[in-house]
Amino acid sequence: MAESHCLAPDSWQPSACSPVSGGSSEDMRAESTLRFPARDLKPYGEYVRSEDLIVGEVYFRVDFVDDDMLVPEVVPVVFVGRNLTPGDDSRSSALLYFQDFDSYSAGIRYETIRAGSQKGADQSLEDVDEPPSFECAEETEYSGVFEFEKALDQLLTCSLRRKPCSEA
Repeated sequence: MAESHCLAPDSWQPSACSPVSGGSSEDMRAESTLRFPARDLKPYGEYVRSEDLIVGEVYFRVDFVDDDMLVPEVVPVVFVGRNLTPGDDSRSSALLYFQDFDSYSAGIRYETIRAGSQKGADQSLEDVDEPPSFECAEETEYSGVFEFEKALDQLLTCSLRRKPCSEA
């Protein structure tokens, strides 16, 4: 019976999920191949509900750069909070703020940027190659961002659209 392997959630080490056998050169190729579990794909994207967003969590924007939705662009963003700028609280609906992953992972935070700009100079950005990017959007029921698995569903759906009908 073949041994079962796949990637564990928090590591690049195999755990249990796809069949792998050992011995021949064919088996060696199979050993380096991971099987992606089959899944049903919905015909629409499943965004994170705005009320479920968690500050500091990484989410993903999946956009398509062409009208046929064959060329995806995946952008990691970090949810940094609601109503972060003075005056946001006076709006009828909250504003959701997202920061680009690179600057967030480099330790740059929205609060630091605001504090520095209020003092007239921002010391925290002196050693940064590119300034941080922040996006804000009016809060609605859905946030416009995906958790990883749901973003992956969008890419899998795109992959199916890209295949010629004879292969699908």
